[in-house]
Amino acid sequence: MQAVSRILLLSLGGFFLIGVSGCKTSGDKDSVDEPVPVKETPSMKIPVGALHVVREDENFVLIRSTRFLQIEPGTDLTVIGSGGVETARLRVSPARKGQFVTADILSGMPKVGDQAIMDYVAETRATSPVGESSGGDHEIQVLE
Repeated sequence: MQAVSRILLLSLGGFFLIGVSGCKTSGDKDSVDEPVPVKETPSMKIPVGALHVVREDENFVLIRSTRFLQIEPGTDLTVIGSGGVETARLRVSPARKGQFVTADILSGMPKVGDQAIMDYVAETRATSPVGESSGGDHEIQVLE
């Protein structure tokens, strides 16, 4: 009697495995693989400050920063006028003095009092697995 129940159990297990694998593959031939959506890095607008001096003839502006931001030279800024409309595009130059940032006018007609904003894209950092160093070297560490 035990031999019959074991044979029955094994055959039912076999049918179950065949059924599960059969369900998994049925219909896959006709289905089209959907592309995996790419997760975009979030960006946000950060206010840089108000335009304090505008020298259109010399093609630069002086921005009084509302906070101490580390803005790299070459960073593009957008100028928003009093109506909330973009009035100019700027590029930060290397010169900086205290809370004042200088920028070159790329396009548009900025005015004193307009607000400069910067697009900030958050960095996505990959976390390193346990046992790997987070430094720049790629040596394998053995944990004992």
